[in-house]
Amino acid sequence: MKQIILVPIDNRPVTYVYPQNIARIAGIEALAPPRQIMGSLSHDASVDAIHDWIANNLRKHNPEAVLLCADSIIYGGLIPSRRITTGLAQLLERAKLFSQVKKINARVATVYAQSSIMRISDNYDNTEEKAYWTRYGREIFAWSEMLHRTQAVGDNHPDDKTQAGKLQQLEARIEPSVRDDYLSTRNRNFELNRKLIDFVEAESIDLLIFSQDDSGQFGLNVLEKERLLDEAQRRGLNNVIAYAGADEVICAMLSRYLLASLKKTPSVKVSFSPATGASITSLYEGQTIGESVQKQLAAAGLVAAGGSPLTGNDHVAAAGSPLTEGNGAGSPDLHIIIHTGDERQGDHIWLPDHLDLRSVNTRNAVESTLKLLESSTSPVILCDVAYANGSDPALVEALLEKPGLLEKLWGYAGWNTTGNTLGSAFATGVARWYAEQTNVGPQATKALKDALFVRLADDWAFQTNVRSHIANNASTDQLHQLMSPLLTKISNALGHQPGPIQMRLPWQRTFEVEIKLPDSLMPIL
Repeated sequence: MKQIILVPIDNRPVTYVYPQNIARIAGIEALAPPRQIMGSLSHDASVDAIHDWIANNLRKHNPEAVLLCADSIIYGGLIPSRRITTGLAQLLERAKLFSQVKKINARVATVYAQSSIMRISDNYDNTEEKAYWTRYGREIFAWSEMLHRTQAVGDNHPDDKTQAGKLQQLEARIEPSVRDDYLSTRNRNFELNRKLIDFVEAESIDLLIFSQDDSGQFGLNVLEKERLLDEAQRRGLNNVIAYAGADEVICAMLSRYLLASLKKTPSVKVSFSPATGASITSLYEGQTIGESVQKQLAAAGLVAAGGSPLTGNDHVAAAGSPLTEGNGAGSPDLHIIIHTGDERQGDHIWLPDHLDLRSVNTRNAVESTLKLLESSTSPVILCDVAYANGSDPALVEALLEKPGLLEKLWGYAGWNTTGNTLGSAFATGVARWYAEQTNVGPQATKALKDALFVRLADDWAFQTNVRSHIANNASTDQLHQLMSPLLTKISNALGHQPGPIQMRLPWQRTFEVEIKLPDSLMPIL
């Protein structure tokens, strides 16, 4: 059995467990550090222990690919990357691990890396930020946006003085020491990201993805993305990419690895449901859903029939060996259906001072999606992005009444942001297609059923239905009481009985739930 090494962004179910589930569909053994040494909400990852684990497993095994999250290796996780005060010199020393992987084991063919561009959240929630976010969060977001706008306008522009005046007003609302600390942290992280480009140029990293979560159209994070891409382009590197996403990126890297190892890609058809869904604004991403689809396709190594998946300033090339597009004659190998709202994207989470989008019209979209599923003659990857932070209840409830349509699914997701949903769903479908190409056998079907069960249980049963009825300290008994009837509906519709299930809130908050199936190899937190 082929082996790969995965070091995710932290130890949450969607980042630590689910990518390993996808690898199981493909018949790949994914080696990951012990879960207890990975970062969480309450503690940083043990960086030294992760470094030692990587080195030991490179010597003990012969993995074909090593997929690494720089945030875990350098900072101790995604959240610590925004909080820790460790100096640049020490962090640069940790980053040298990327130059050592292929030296420790020369048989490693592929090293992919993810590194986050520090986010800017438009709220006052400091759960994942420094303490001052409760007082200055939205002010920092507005100030950052204006800093970018001011630079975008440029000198001698008619709006230059107006923009400068607004910038001064926004700066005055933030304590100078807070501004200085925030910029210092951003600059440190930016310099580390620039250093990672050196490792790409030295061929120690074969693909580098800069991930960008919780973003608007403007902001220092967007400006940094542009500068990093410009730097890569200046050096002639087409294997450095950046796009909106974070938690799903290791799934996208897994998809790229699977396709690169086959040296071919499936033929792909993409349908938006409704057809106008591509132009709907994607929440938390600063772009349209259509733009998100194009960039996530490229990140996963997929090309849709009818054109290039690239847009704007982003430049993406296939990682590893050259890929050849699959045979486009007849039915495509994969049919990707993007289910959106009729007019706008909803959000199952409502934050004070923001528009309440907990109920949006999806009637026409559901009807269109069901028709597309019924008429499709290819395996379907269903991307449910009608809402952020959960599934479209109207769609899933209709699907649960039509088990024949569920049988067509080789991938489903409907969690958190558009990018999170797309990247994980694409990778699930690619893994199932890879299993067909490599004759993995019945275990691929079982593993896919497990993956579909978990996604429907998490994205629909929990996120859409149960989450709003529980508190951060909800007990396991309460979770089982609320979830069990919904899980029974999913199990009956899928024709899949996974057996006794464990559930809990792994980070003691309602943002994520853990649904552990009985044959899972991963310990529950």
